Amino acid sequence: MNLRTKSFKKSLRTHFKNKRIGLKKRVWESSNEGIRKHLIGWDVFKKAETVHSYISIATQREVDTLEIIKYCLTQGKKTVVPIMEANRQLRHSYLTDVNKVKKNDWGVLEPISEIKANLQLLDLVLVPLLAVDKHGTRLGYGAGYYDGFLSEIHSSTFKIGLLADGFNVCSLPKDPWDIALDGFISEKGIHLL
Repeated sequence: MNLRTKSFKKSLRTHFKNKRIGLKKRVWESSNEGIRKHLIGWDVFKKAETVHSYISIATQREVDTLEIIKYCLTQGKKTVVPIMEANRQLRHSYLTDVNKVKKNDWGVLEPISEIKANLQLLDLVLVPLLAVDKHGTRLGYGAGYYDGFLSEIHSSTFKIGLLADGFNVCSLPKDPWDIALDGFISEKGIHLL
């Protein structure tokens, strides 16, 4: 990645973080409700036996995945969440109870007890992001955790971003290692790319 692209991505991250944090609480809550409704009504989600989801940080106005994880567990779906390592790698654990989590050094909730997950069994991955373009290029947080992870999973596994309407754009800068998403879900519906 050249310095110009790196600088542009950094400014885009700042823009979309500020835009998302600036969402009024009621708008954010309404968006979450719409996204959840579209997700749980989607055939791919209904058929998925194993769902991988990040655990959202509400103070950052990420789409509320805790409610989605709770729903998955009530439906008998195996639910996998990431555990962050210092070397920009992720481990992956089954989560059986949303009350058995603790904050890591970065303030992200993770399982207290790790139950190693088989990544080859994932049917659907809910991917954290700041923005996405019409080609499935995602703007992440810049640490690279998900770039490595998405390259490890089976190509047939659905990779879907969750974001409020207005965070989908025409085009984003793309690096050679970026793995395209299969689509995104906003409060306006399911958008497959």
